[in-house]
Parts: sequence; structure tokens; C-alpha cells
Amino acid sequence: MYNLQPNISQLLKLKFKILILLSLFGCYPVSHIIIGEVKSPINVSDVKVYFDFPKNYEKIAIVEASSNFALKDPSFDFTHQNKTDKALTRLKEEAASMGANGLVINDLSTKKITNNQIRTDDDGRLHSSYSSYNLKEIKAIAIYVH
Repeated sequence: MYNLQPNISQLLKLKFKILILLSLFGCYPVSHIIIGEVKSPINVSDVKVYFDFPKNYEKIAIVEASSNFALKDPSFDFTHQNKTDKALTRLKEEAASMGANGLVINDLSTKKITNNQIRTDDDGRLHSSYSSYNLKEIKAIAIYVH
């Protein structure tokens, strides 16, 4: 007779494979909401950052990006400026993919991410660990300037 119940080792392997797939394809810290007409993609170097809306423009999307680690474009940024640069690069890439040649920044923020873990060892003793890091988030309006 066959044992149709999966064993713990098989379940752990399956969970690990699912986590790997999710981390490779599901976690990219960029998003957008389309609010206008999307245009043909342009070169990222053609996207300019504006302090305020220029005279003749069309709104294309609300976009946001962060400096959080992503396997799609991994980087280990330690300074606040490097993290801001990473988030801005991601924002420009997203805008360029929608044909936006401009970005008007709405918000730049720093978020502190903390992780607390409590576990027990084989002897039943409690162990705790704490880690934290900062990430930068930028929110903007992607525009097409005529």
C-alpha cells in the first residue's frame, strides 16, 4: 500500500521552492496607478525631475518606489543618499516605461523597518534577536511634458 500523506521533508522543500519563486518574481518595490493616457516607452535618461508642474503637461500616473532590496535589481545601499538615488532610479524607470518624460515629486520619506524574533532552542531556552534598517520611499506624478 502507498503512503499518500506528504512527509515533513517534502512539505518543507515545497515551501522553500515557493518562497524562492515569490522572491524572484513577486517582490519589486515599485508601483503605479494610471490616471491618464500611457504613451510609448522612452529612454530612462530622458525622464526629468521637476519641483513643480511645468506649463504644458499631461498627467500619466501616480508612481511610487522604494530603496528596499529586490532581486530584480539588487543593491546594497548604506547611505541615505544612495538609498534615495536607488528609489529615484526605480521611479524614473517606471515612468519611462509608461512614456512619461517628467516626474513631479510629491513625497520623499524615510521608513525604519524593524524585525524582532523570539525562538526557542532544543533545550527550551528563549533567544531573541533584533534588527532594523532604513529605506527611502518616493511618491510622484509621472507626466508628459509637451
